[in-house]
Amino acid sequence: MSPDERDRLAKVEQIVAGQQRSLESIEAKLDHLTSIADMGKGALWLALKVGGIMAMIIAAGWALFDKLGKGNS
Repeated sequence: MSPDERDRLAKVEQIVAGQQRSLESIEAKLDHLTSIADMGKGALWLALKVGGIMAMIIAAGWALFDKLGKGNS
């Protein structure tokens, strides 16, 4: 292997090492974004559950009010 080929090989190895570090950084950011998305999904389910419970309480109160209101008339 000639010195010129060794220099080119060394440059390619440096480029590959830099790309590997960049890829690791991208993977870390993707993991972070995935965890944030999972938290958002959990928050959505919590909001839906709380909203469902509130709707059920309001419907029960409305039915009770309607029944008591008609009984007095």
